[in-house]
Amino acid sequence: MTRLIWAFTMIIIAGALAFAFAQRDTFVYQTPFPVDSLDPAQAYDTASGVITENVFETLYDYVGESVTEFQPALATSWTASDAGDQFTFTLREGVSFHSGNAFTCADVEYTVKRMLVHNPSDSGVWFMAESFLPTQANANAYLGDDATDADYAEYWQWIDNAAVCADDFTITFNLIGPDPAFFTKMMSNVAAIVDRDHAIANGLWDGTEATWRDWVGVNLRDFALHNNPSGTGAYRLVDWDGSTAVLEAFDAYWDGVPPIRNVVYEIVEEQSTRLLAVQAGDADRIAVGDRATLAQIRGAPGVTIHEDPSWVSTTVGMIFFNHNINTTDNPDVGSGMLDGRGIPANFFDDADARKCFAYNFDQDAFIAQVLQGEGAKLTMGLPTGFLGYDPDLPMYNVDFEAALVHCEAAHGGAMWEQGFEFTATYNAGNTTRQAALEILKDNIEFMNPAFRMNVRALSWPDYLAFTDEGKGTMFALGWAPSYADSDYFVHPFYHSEGFYAGRTGINDPVMDDLINQARLTVDEAEREALYSQVGQRAYETMPMLPYPSPTTFIVTRDVIEGVYLNAMYSGQFLWKDISKR
Repeated sequence: MTRLIWAFTMIIIAGALAFAFAQRDTFVYQTPFPVDSLDPAQAYDTASGVITENVFETLYDYVGESVTEFQPALATSWTASDAGDQFTFTLREGVSFHSGNAFTCADVEYTVKRMLVHNPSDSGVWFMAESFLPTQANANAYLGDDATDADYAEYWQWIDNAAVCADDFTITFNLIGPDPAFFTKMMSNVAAIVDRDHAIANGLWDGTEATWRDWVGVNLRDFALHNNPSGTGAYRLVDWDGSTAVLEAFDAYWDGVPPIRNVVYEIVEEQSTRLLAVQAGDADRIAVGDRATLAQIRGAPGVTIHEDPSWVSTTVGMIFFNHNINTTDNPDVGSGMLDGRGIPANFFDDADARKCFAYNFDQDAFIAQVLQGEGAKLTMGLPTGFLGYDPDLPMYNVDFEAALVHCEAAHGGAMWEQGFEFTATYNAGNTTRQAALEILKDNIEFMNPAFRMNVRALSWPDYLAFTDEGKGTMFALGWAPSYADSDYFVHPFYHSEGFYAGRTGINDPVMDDLINQARLTVDEAEREALYSQVGQRAYETMPMLPYPSPTTFIVTRDVIEGVYLNAMYSGQFLWKDISKR
């Protein structure tokens, strides 16, 4: 494990050298999660977000723990057209990048056009692209192999019109249509403002029409901003070796130099090692994988567990039913027929089959046994504090009498008479998802001795590939917000063109129409009502089953002050807001 000592300069020493306590001006965060990339247009994982949200900034930011209150950051004011398809921001003057370059409108314009040009398939640019373009995809994927120069020229015009500078400190964004989520999208990590001159000087896209096609869809991990970022944030990167990242306070930060001078993001895979480190003072914060582990450090001298009943996770976990299973070379469908030894492709396309399973899921047992009594049931696939979440909607819980009605009716009675056998999947190491499926397995097999549900784990890459091929029969996955708008959950979950549609085969025209209406109205009351209707429709048809969300917690040394939880931050809080006594 890499160890750190601090003198007049910072020195990183590999090996067994340890320091007794992290220095007062240093914040050491130990976590098992490696950072993927520090380029905002590429990074789409939480670990990368922990770093980028402190190195870069967006035009506006969240206020404290609130995901509905916003404050100026790199912009000082904004207006939107009545139609909701044009946004104009006045930018902050006197801001410097870590490189020393001055922040101007050209950097904002470049940031937006650059993300639309690159749009790597494994990045978060897709949700920004759909605001400016007629597609979520990059130019090559959208236009196809037979595209002409004229086709590319038209695509470029969309990109070129997306962001326009009126002067050095006024930017206008021209959307392809109304987008009520756009303002919050601009606070996501992918919209963090990059240093145009720094990027170009280090070999990135030069910002011109002449070269843009050479950069479409490139893997930005192969280029300079991946590990040499220049942002306007309170911290600048000193070193990142692919594992440990070291950062220091930016002395020219426009909002004042933060109290913590140095930050170390240290990869420590073994949880037991992290638990010892926070107790010894070698770590100021640690990642803890589950609430049950807290018993090992609760009450330990020098350790604080920050928790609050209102800190309900904004990650929504789902048990997904695949309505159109790809049965080709699929080991999880058995015989591929409804004959007691397998299931057919349309097994979960039957609403009674889905409800049979939904009424067999014991939500109370899940909260008590898996979440240690700290969790909240969900009526629909939305975090509880988001616009349109309706707590008054009915929800499914274990009810064997109701389950029996739907089990006997599924597939015209054939499911009950013939029985079935299939395998449900989860990603290896995720004990929460494993437990959700096993609770369902135990209860569904209790219903009928001819019902057989197996549960198996797949490695994360294999799991994503398997479900992406449409082979997952029933699988547990979750979705965490990149921006604080309900559309980021409702469309991916429930729409026939949403992110999960390829994995679930969902196709409900009524649901699609409700979601499309919500995407086009800027009236908040109308959107709220529409999302409530989505929740009602989801109850009636049960396309997928949300399981309870845990309350979250943060573990630090007791010398750390200013800790709060804002669910939109990958690190849950910004480092500039904390201090160390």
